[in-house]
Amino acid sequence: MKEIHDIMAALEQVKDTTKKLALATLVKVEGSTYRRPGARMLMSADGLIVGAISGGCLESDVFEKAQQVMNTGSPCVVKYDSTSEEDLIWGLGLGCQGIAYVLIESLPVNEPNQISFVHKCLDGRFESAIATVFNIEGESKSQIGDRLLLNSDIINHISDEELAAAVLRDTQAALQHKTSVGKQYQLIGGKVEVFIQVIQPPLSLVILGAGYDVLPVVRFGKQLGWHITVVDHRQREASRKRFQEADRVEFCSPQDVLKKIDIDERTVAVVMTHNYLDDLELLRVLLPSGLKYLGVLGPKKRTARLLQELQQEGVIPTPQQQQNLYSPVGLDIGADNSEEIALAIIAEIQAVTAKHQGGFLRNRTLPIHDSINIAILNEP
Repeated sequence: MKEIHDIMAALEQVKDTTKKLALATLVKVEGSTYRRPGARMLMSADGLIVGAISGGCLESDVFEKAQQVMNTGSPCVVKYDSTSEEDLIWGLGLGCQGIAYVLIESLPVNEPNQISFVHKCLDGRFESAIATVFNIEGESKSQIGDRLLLNSDIINHISDEELAAAVLRDTQAALQHKTSVGKQYQLIGGKVEVFIQVIQPPLSLVILGAGYDVLPVVRFGKQLGWHITVVDHRQREASRKRFQEADRVEFCSPQDVLKKIDIDERTVAVVMTHNYLDDLELLRVLLPSGLKYLGVLGPKKRTARLLQELQQEGVIPTPQQQQNLYSPVGLDIGADNSEEIALAIIAEIQAVTAKHQGGFLRNRTLPIHDSINIAILNEP
């Protein structure tokens, strides 16, 4: 998410210029690669580079190929294969034992484009999807770089009507399942590959508490491109200065928290007040709020006591609410100081929202990336 924000910020800075720009998008991977499809890199003819589509091994070569794209305006797809033993001789030194397909296309500065579409969706905090044609084999009315953009409206730039209808169905399904996917379409005249990327609003992290241990949580969250809100129940104006990196600083009592913040599917919260009575009131308000992740700082016994006290008052969390409650908050990484604890908290939120267990990758038996799905048109 931060990558998209950085690209949007860079485009804002050059919007009144005549700079030639190109955008590289990782549209397909096979085997092991550093980045997942959807990674982007913005480039200009005078050397601007924002974002990355690998761990640093492809960027220079992509930049060189982007120069021609900026001059001609014609998009291209470059295949980088690191499965060959000749990789080191080739000189890129990818080392990931995978194949990456990168779409490079010119990006008009002052015309509507996919980035301006994403910007609008992120500002409005609604989900969207972008379907991009990146490979054509045989004959097709479509061209590489043709797109279908979907949110509450449909913006179709795929000239082949039959293909556009199929892509629309698959894009709607991807948006419903909140999962980006690659698709192959077998047409009468040949084969077309399309990358469908689901764009979700930035994660909204609400931190209840304004102590100094909140600072690194804010900092790490912002580095990931999350929207950060700090709620100070003590209503200290000094908190605005302390948390300048946060997107919002709100002052309110625990009972009035839901009057100050909006909760949607992309909202998570962490309670860090260090005050037992305040935490009690916050749990009373936040447990039934629909949060998919609610972290509480402090020992397990303390949280159990809080829940027991709420139950005595008739506030009994449902099994789902208990499952969404994380206390002690954070992954078990041996954290001790504020920065380490913040890292554990941010890592746990990332794991939960990405629906991963947060374990060691060496123990993972499934591949990191799913293989491409195939859809056949004109089946008998």
